[in-house]
Amino acid sequence: MITLHFFYNMEKPICEKFQLIPVKFRKNLCQRVRDIKAKQQRKKKKKERGKYRSYSLSLKICALKWIEEGIDERTISDKLDIPLKNIRRWKKQGPFRKQGCGRKSIDLEMEQKLAAWCHETIRNTNKRVSRAMIQTQALKMIKQGVDFKASKGWTDKFVRKYKLIRNKRISKS
Repeated sequence: MITLHFFYNMEKPICEKFQLIPVKFRKNLCQRVRDIKAKQQRKKKKKERGKYRSYSLSLKICALKWIEEGIDERTISDKLDIPLKNIRRWKKQGPFRKQGCGRKSIDLEMEQKLAAWCHETIRNTNKRVSRAMIQTQALKMIKQGVDFKASKGWTDKFVRKYKLIRNKRISKS
């Protein structure tokens, strides 16, 4: 005869489905429930991902020098708080970024003409070129039928890419 016991946990019930648990199976069932919950928590942790971290070139070179000196990769990973996978990739491919990475520009020719226009305008008028001027000129120069919006983000990246520093004037030479 199987006797039944009430199984209560006042803080948190182990399993809501089973109010009555046979004595014979109580230990195995509770362990299985705990294992299932632990697996679910591990799956949740895997899905959550932190921010991507970027590492400076000097840090990468420093890590590679330590490897050349004979320090273990895992030790370097722990000391610098860098994933081991990254260190192994730097060792295999080098510390520099691959050529051709990143988003490609929509119209490279237009960007080069716009950069030349900006430099020419700055030299001729000895005044700064505003971001609004860059945006309107870009919209004039873009080819017909191309889906292009001269957004603030695009303008910021354009200014950074072609080194059009806003606060400094480029004088006539």
